[in-house]
Amino acid sequence: MKRLVIANRGEIARRIMRSGRDFGWKVAVISTPEDCDAPVRFEADAVLEVSSFLDAQAIVNAARSWRADLIHPGYGFLSENADFAQLVEDAGIAFVGPTPLNMRAMGGKESAKSFARRCGVPTLEALLSQELKQLAVEKWSEVLTQRGIVAPFLVKASGGGGGRGMRIVENIKDLPDAIARASQEALASFNDPTVFVERYLVAPRHVEIQVFGDGQGGGVFWGERECSLQRRHQKVLEEAPSPVVDTQLREKMGRAAMALVAETKYRGAGTVEFLLSDSGEFFFLEMNTRLQVEHPVTELVYGVDLVRAQFELALGVWPEGFPRPDVFVVPVPRGVAIEARLLAEDPRSGFLPTPGPLVVYREANLPGVRVDSGVVEGGRVNDRFDSMIAKVIAHAATRAAACELLARALEKTTVHGCTTNLPFLTAVAQHADYIEGNVSTAWIGTHVDELNRSLIPEKLIAFFERLDVRRALADALLLRSAQWSHFYPHRSASQVLGDRFAALLPHKVALAQSGLNVGSVAENGGIDVQPGLAPHEYKLSGRGLVDLLRSLDSESLERSTFSLSSMVFRALAGGLTACEVGCTMSRPRAQHIQITVFGETLTLEWPDDSRAQLEFSAQGRDSETFLKAPMAGKVLEVRVADGDTVSEGDLLFVLESMKMQLELRAPRSGVVAGVRVKPGVTLAGPEVLAEIKDQE
Repeated sequence: MKRLVIANRGEIARRIMRSGRDFGWKVAVISTPEDCDAPVRFEADAVLEVSSFLDAQAIVNAARSWRADLIHPGYGFLSENADFAQLVEDAGIAFVGPTPLNMRAMGGKESAKSFARRCGVPTLEALLSQELKQLAVEKWSEVLTQRGIVAPFLVKASGGGGGRGMRIVENIKDLPDAIARASQEALASFNDPTVFVERYLVAPRHVEIQVFGDGQGGGVFWGERECSLQRRHQKVLEEAPSPVVDTQLREKMGRAAMALVAETKYRGAGTVEFLLSDSGEFFFLEMNTRLQVEHPVTELVYGVDLVRAQFELALGVWPEGFPRPDVFVVPVPRGVAIEARLLAEDPRSGFLPTPGPLVVYREANLPGVRVDSGVVEGGRVNDRFDSMIAKVIAHAATRAAACELLARALEKTTVHGCTTNLPFLTAVAQHADYIEGNVSTAWIGTHVDELNRSLIPEKLIAFFERLDVRRALADALLLRSAQWSHFYPHRSASQVLGDRFAALLPHKVALAQSGLNVGSVAENGGIDVQPGLAPHEYKLSGRGLVDLLRSLDSESLERSTFSLSSMVFRALAGGLTACEVGCTMSRPRAQHIQITVFGETLTLEWPDDSRAQLEFSAQGRDSETFLKAPMAGKVLEVRVADGDTVSEGDLLFVLESMKMQLELRAPRSGVVAGVRVKPGVTLAGPEVLAEIKDQE
């Protein structure tokens, strides 16, 4: 029986484990103490703990001690590190991926450019890392101009991907600082600080070709993926095939990608990425010498298992069902698959990371929908790693059907405890531009305000924010958590529920076969709350709620905003004959209720908690006096000291969370007092960093 080690974590570790189990292998996962509660640790046959996912020697030593036959690196971390691949092979363990030589040739974006030019593939002009080191800073402008590289510039990490180590620079005077920042981020993410400067195309399409080489110069390609929907150079939605690539263009791009495979004698799965202009011109961007995050869309459209194929090749066998590697074949896609990356981030607050607990985590269970996740309900999104929660993938016969299926799957996905990009993804999937394929890498930036509108009408939000409605919701949560005092035989109903809620029992609660009915039309403005069969599930009804929903005019709503949840329109079209609305509800924190209704999750203030209300009010008053970290993370730089005078917009602190760097600037002019942190300090949450006082 073979023994496989997965040198990664999260959803990709679980994905690789599934294919390894299909072979009947024993599977161990590399992990770290700070990731001790990761679900994959409890699913593996063994856990090999090291201090860091970037400690190549420790990983190889652990794998060798466990008598591993194969190591799969997943993506990220050391997956494109040639030295790691060499260490693995020198230890007599099969590395499931390209050869170290492949990685050195194509894994670095700079060396890959040279190979692309040698193969006649068009590339973008760049000022390479070696030149940045050799040239004086004052010479950069002259050389960039000579090469036709004008602002805005793109600073890019040579190794790795996922948007890490990238910066757009509008003014050349900001280039040195951007290079330093990108280099630090690249080092933290990929253990490689090398960066270079490239011509930046403002609004191209991002199209990539999936290749699979035999290591002898032959191979196959599995069509293209459209990855234009990006924010901060990180992909948000990906699909196969691209809506703008026809058979002829697919063949041209496929031949260009396979020329690189032949030139480098590439082995295994890889992705050749291109920027595509409106005129059909394409430019080589980079090659990812690893499995991609978005590989599931290719698997669904072409009926292949790329991880299984990687394993077969590692065992010395050309993958079963693949075309011959010595014959060029243009594959024919079957339907359309779209992947949405569900992330712990808040698009309505500038896409800030939002690590935290997963009080509720529910995945969609629909035909044609695949979910690859790395979490479970009751777990957490760890601030020490990336923000990925899951990948939601929809596969249908047409693009319009795939968009509709994806929107429905996202609406049926629920996360409480940390903020996510679920509403944002739903809005994208329902947007007319996206459905028609009219997008580019700049599209999200142009439409971000529209995409961040609420998925439900403001009148409905206002209804749930009413004090009497919040009290009805709070009653239901408390009564269910105490359901019933036989769970607490030594405590009275008053002790379990609190005096106010216990006093309401005689006239607010009816014990029925189906559960508890809380609230009444007269007392709560027409909302009734009834627990459902599953934990956290409830049913809402009552005259006030139904009358409100019936008062909404679907045509006027559709004219006012495109991003409203399709669940709202379906409910209105159905006439609300059932007069009942399903929702998911929890109390993730003492001062909050979270309720998911019509695909939107609302965070409401807990009623009658005067302390929480005072703290909430104080946040608004102190927002310009106390500078707070917006999330958990690590302090990288402190640029100020007590007594410093600052102007609005001055850089004060640099934080790192989920491998991303965040610059915190002064919200107003004033004098800094009470700096409370030092570089290297780890923050547990939104803590105060410093105070900014008025100048005397």
